[in-house]
Amino acid sequence: MSTLTLDNVSYSYKHASKAAVSGVSCVFEEGNVYAVVGPSGSGKSTLLSLLAGLDLPTEGEVAFNGDSLAGLNLDRYRRESISMIFQAFHLFPLMTVMENVCFPMELCGVNPKDARPRAKALLEGVGITKEQMGRFPSKLSGGERQRVAIARSLASNARIILGDEPTGNLDGANTQNIIDILCSLAHEKGYCVIIVTHDMEVAEAADIALRMRDGELREGMIEHKEWR
Repeated sequence: MSTLTLDNVSYSYKHASKAAVSGVSCVFEEGNVYAVVGPSGSGKSTLLSLLAGLDLPTEGEVAFNGDSLAGLNLDRYRRESISMIFQAFHLFPLMTVMENVCFPMELCGVNPKDARPRAKALLEGVGITKEQMGRFPSKLSGGERQRVAIARSLASNARIILGDEPTGNLDGANTQNIIDILCSLAHEKGYCVIIVTHDMEVAEAADIALRMRDGELREGMIEHKEWR
C-alpha cells in the first residue's frame, strides 16, 4: 500500500517572515480522495510541492512508504511513484494524444511498441476515442484534454495522484466527469488521490476534506466563502 506521511512538517521560504507550512502531520492512504482547501496564501500549493518532492521541508519529515523523501532519488520518485494533474493540463502541444500518454512509459524504459497498447487502454478508460487519440491537444476541448492528462498520469503506474486545481478550467459538466474519474480511480482501483482545490464540488465529493489556514492543516470542511 502506497502512503505519504507528514510528520510535524514545516517549510519556510527564504526571507519570509513566517512559515508557509507549519507543523503539519497527516497520513494520505490508497483508496481515498483527499481535498485540500483554504484561502489563497494558506499554504496549499507549498504543501503539494512538498508531497511531490519538489521541495524538502525545513523541519519535520515527508515519507513515502516509510522512507524519508530526503533519502530518496527524487527524480525517480517523481517519475515512478507520484503523478501530477494540473489546471492548465500541461500536455505537449506538438505530440498527439497517443504520444502524450506513451511518453511517461517510454521515459521509464518501456518499448514504444509495448507502450501504445497500454496508452490506448488508458485513454479508452477515460472516454477518449480512437479518432481523438491521433489529434493534437489543441484540437480537443478542455474536458477532453484533462481526461488525456489523467490517462497520462496513470501511464507510469504511480499509485499516488496529486491534483493542482484539476477542474479549475472546466465547466460544470466536465468538472463532474473529472470528479467521477478520480473517485473511481481511488475507490475501484485503489489509488491515493490528493487534490488542492477551490472547487466546492471537488471538496464535497472527497472522502476526506482538509482545510489549510496560515500554513496549518486541519481535517473538516470550511465555509466556501472562507476558501479564497
